[in-house]
Amino acid sequence: MLPRLSWLTVTVLLTLGAGAGFAAADAVTLRYYGQSFFVITTVGGARIVLDPFGNIGFPLPSGVEADAVFITHEHGDHNNAALIGGGAKVFRGITTTPLAWNTIRERVGDALVYSVPSFHDNEGGTSGRGFNALFVVEASGLRIAHLGDLGQAALTDTQLRALGRIDVLLIPVGGAPFTIGGAEATQITEQIQPRLVIPMHYKTAARPTWPGADEQGYLAGKSGVQRIGTSVTLSASTLPRERQILVMAYQ
Repeated sequence: MLPRLSWLTVTVLLTLGAGAGFAAADAVTLRYYGQSFFVITTVGGARIVLDPFGNIGFPLPSGVEADAVFITHEHGDHNNAALIGGGAKVFRGITTTPLAWNTIRERVGDALVYSVPSFHDNEGGTSGRGFNALFVVEASGLRIAHLGDLGQAALTDTQLRALGRIDVLLIPVGGAPFTIGGAEATQITEQIQPRLVIPMHYKTAARPTWPGADEQGYLAGKSGVQRIGTSVTLSASTLPRERQILVMAYQ
């Protein structure tokens, strides 16, 4: 019998259309730790961390190393860069004094990461929640978008053009009082038209008193939903023809 994580990874690859010909040469691995914290590892070995959390209820992992850390905004459940070892460079999507977006376009090994300005609310950043950066990671022909704590009910044409084609969408779905909820996330998914969606930033057993909602509001009425483990290996050459939603476990 295969170990649990390996079995889940194999299952996902087969479901996404990978067969015996699946080539590790174009594989990208996503590891999920909960909330909005992901580690992306490219075929060339580049390690990219997005939005590591502080002490918010999820287990704090030890020994996570990276080449670069990207922070979408300066809230404690997204900006714990000190958690990450390996001499990682830290790139912050916004500054808070004065409040402004940083323009980021960085090569990290064989990957390119760039930012797109957005708002943490639906009032143009005036509600007190401020600004947010979207990040796009390009690697091995795969384009992954991490939306941070997006609060806009819809993306603008300018933002959609800046994002470009997105294959894998990491989108918050937990709703008020922090970010978009199921209805808004559904609308934005339709705007972006990704092949794969990974929901994030929603209520879980690790944070049962968190005031946001769970993932069910986003999943309701949608097909192609799979619940998988904490890690998934993806390839541009084996993306599904029809959109699929991967609900990832967290450590």
